Amino acid sequence: MEIIHVTNTNRQTTLLKVKPCVMALGFFDGVHLGHQQVIKEAKKQAGEKKLPLAIMSFFPHPKEVLSNGKKIVPYLMPLTDKQKIFKKLGADVFYIVQFNAEFASLSPKQFVQSYLLDFGAIQVVAGFDFTYGCRGEGNMTRIKSDSDGRIAGIMVNKIEFEGEKISSTLIRDLIFLGELEKIPRYLGDYYQIKGRVRLTKHNADILVNPYYLLPASGFYEVTVTNKLKTLKLTAFVFNGMLKLLFPHGQRFPFKECEIIRLYWNKRLTNGFSNQIDGRQEGAGSNGILASVPNSLDLDGRMGQHLQKWSLMKS
Repeated sequence: MEIIHVTNTNRQTTLLKVKPCVMALGFFDGVHLGHQQVIKEAKKQAGEKKLPLAIMSFFPHPKEVLSNGKKIVPYLMPLTDKQKIFKKLGADVFYIVQFNAEFASLSPKQFVQSYLLDFGAIQVVAGFDFTYGCRGEGNMTRIKSDSDGRIAGIMVNKIEFEGEKISSTLIRDLIFLGELEKIPRYLGDYYQIKGRVRLTKHNADILVNPYYLLPASGFYEVTVTNKLKTLKLTAFVFNGMLKLLFPHGQRFPFKECEIIRLYWNKRLTNGFSNQIDGRQEGAGSNGILASVPNSLDLDGRMGQHLQKWSLMKS
């Protein structure tokens, strides 16, 4: 899959290489099941027409630009993760258009001319709520008229799970609430993040890469992998910090500065310490605290939080 960042300065050069294509349009944050349906429909149309599949997305998020930076959008994933998913879904080209004030000022017709027709789109697929052009005045019902009849638009209907619309906003809300076990219903997989290991005396801090989210404070079962090995661990989140806990006296299974990927399986309930006690030799009545004695590697507030949580459960 070819990845092309489109800016004001390289747009004309980019246009020299475009070919007729079927194009999927959207921001696609998280690439949830609704987004995947849009891309799969576009891939189907591209196959029938024997054309390449192009995906066009935008960065940064339009809400950040339109609010003059006053609104910060909590991204679900970085562009690199989107690229991997798009490639798996069969995209041939991924256009990442710089969203800035000039781009936002384009009329719907100007957008269709300059970023769809000029980029070779003969058919465009997008979700039912996709809008384009200044103030979002364009939508999939008028794309044919905005292109003077040269582009056929396919609108993918709302995708729901148990009557609830699948959306990036819904997934963000579930993460912030700590309800990670529900996310595969909407995302098609467990929510995942990437980060770097920083070993401390009794546990490991994970320095999370940009454009990922951390869930609500608490303990979670996570699956951690470095591609060579994969295992389940316990994660602790507090005040925007992430720690991986492991039994006292055992070596942490990953190395200092190693890059790992972490899948959030579920939040651990109040019965969780019994499972920990059973797994850890000499854990004693404190369970998790046995792996971080005296909270030596935690800041004061996090240490107090762990102590209260452990005492509550002993």
